[in-house]
Amino acid sequence: MCSSDLSNERVKDAYQQYASNYDTAVNLYRLIGLHIDQYRTRAVDLLNLTQGDHVLELGCGTGLNFSRIQQKIQSNGQLIGIDASDRMLAVAKTRVEAAGWKNVHLINTDLVEYEICAGIDAVLATGVLGYVNERARVIERIAHNLEPGGRIAVFDLKRPAHWPSWMFRTAIWLASPFGVTEEYFDNHTWEAIDAHFSNTVFEEYYGGLVYISAGITSRG
Repeated sequence: MCSSDLSNERVKDAYQQYASNYDTAVNLYRLIGLHIDQYRTRAVDLLNLTQGDHVLELGCGTGLNFSRIQQKIQSNGQLIGIDASDRMLAVAKTRVEAAGWKNVHLINTDLVEYEICAGIDAVLATGVLGYVNERARVIERIAHNLEPGGRIAVFDLKRPAHWPSWMFRTAIWLASPFGVTEEYFDNHTWEAIDAHFSNTVFEEYYGGLVYISAGITSRG
């Protein structure tokens, strides 16, 4: 997760509180048909990663995406995971150490302030950019700093166009323990990706509540 101008300390505190139980909580969404694992896998697949790639994950949380990325980049690749919650990163560190990954670097920082280093081939963000008011600026900065032909993939939530209001309010309530408000679902991050990347992809799932957006740097 990431603290931001929208989420502020309330969201950070929520993730600090739930860090030790976050993975279990995410798995419980399967009970209502949200196939989070499948959405994560699809987002990583859209990055078209190859062995040796350098990947940046924004709001990496407990590292739930790490194994998917590692399968693609192998030991000669590099993975940087950033997150604003030190407790979430502590869980991620345990996961990294248990797997024996030597190519993972974890950084405790806010993604809005993070300066993307040279040599990054791909950026992944799952369930985080809806918290960030400055998401369009973040996407633009990513596009300008990725290596030529660099890729981005985002998996997140949006306002479903055809849901009855009671159903949408229920979705907000289910996500509220993690600081999600109604405004989160109006993030429209894919529009910034369309503006700054080429060969863009936009996919909807779960009746339009879930989306995945991806693209390639136009200068690639």
